[in-house]
Amino acid sequence: MKRDTDAAIRGTGIPVRDLRGDARTLSREEFADRHGGAFLLLSAAELSLARGPSQTEVCLDDGGPRRGESTVGLSLVAFPVRRGASSAGHLITVGRTADNDLVIPDLSISRFHAFVKQGPRGEWLIHDAGSTNGSTLNGRSVPQQGAGSAAELKSGDDVRLGQVELTFLEAEAMIAFALKVER
Repeated sequence: MKRDTDAAIRGTGIPVRDLRGDARTLSREEFADRHGGAFLLLSAAELSLARGPSQTEVCLDDGGPRRGESTVGLSLVAFPVRRGASSAGHLITVGRTADNDLVIPDLSISRFHAFVKQGPRGEWLIHDAGSTNGSTLNGRSVPQQGAGSAAELKSGDDVRLGQVELTFLEAEAMIAFALKVER
């Protein structure tokens, strides 16, 4: 089996192992400047890709011989919540297609599924964008834009976009998580 690192499959996600070095050496502010102030963590789900079923190879980086095992879909991928280079405005778009700021290439996620923004006090807010399969925050439906106030995100919150389950982490929590996973 081949380790799958193709960006088209990962979307805008970054393997958590790629954040470890910066989590060790950068201050919280430097880490947030480089990678973003918040993340959606895909911790144990398999994305439903159009190309068919896939498997992930898990390699233990313990300095010993490389060992791997096939899993049904174990992933540790962090999706930075930040505007892309071509973003217009203050909204961070989330969806399945490459024209979004945050791309999660799963068939249950709409092309333009949701958007995230920072509120006036620096809080993170999410609205559904009228997606087909909806969005939830800690099991409650996220209002569509124009149909209610945006839902406030806090570190550790469970976010579901379509059938994809994610965990919202602010930069400080992402740093702690990356360092903890390293052990």
